[in-house]
Amino acid sequence: MGTLILKLYRNRALRFAIIGGIGIPVNMLALALFQYLLGNDATWKYLIANAAAFEVGTIINFVLNQLFTYGDQKPTTLKGWIIKGFKAQIANLSAFLVAYIISSGLHLLLHLNEYIANPISLVLNFIYKYLVSDKFVFRTTKQKLEVEEVAS
Repeated sequence: MGTLILKLYRNRALRFAIIGGIGIPVNMLALALFQYLLGNDATWKYLIANAAAFEVGTIINFVLNQLFTYGDQKPTTLKGWIIKGFKAQIANLSAFLVAYIISSGLHLLLHLNEYIANPISLVLNFIYKYLVSDKFVFRTTKQKLEVEEVAS
């Protein structure tokens, strides 16, 4: 049993998924907080609250992934943290766009029920986001060079 747990712990994709799962209630709580602070009497207030909650979730997921999922690749300088944080923003925004396009396309073009289209888009979004994060956000230039040297 201990070996299985250790094997699961070493699986980076699983750790990434766990952090993503933690991000869902974080986002929901942040959304509730921002809606409470702004009031929910206007659409524009919801849009601001939703964007702010997305940002809170993005930052917390980035930090948790950097510490837990990619702890072996932690930046050693403030500049390194900022650069990786900026890359995480780009990855998250592109992942959001991918999920939005897939979900909307499945629902509006293929007439799939939205409660089926949305989970499908989330699964595909997770795969996309993990691959982009693994290759673009968390991997350092030194590690890319080491991988290329081993491959050649």
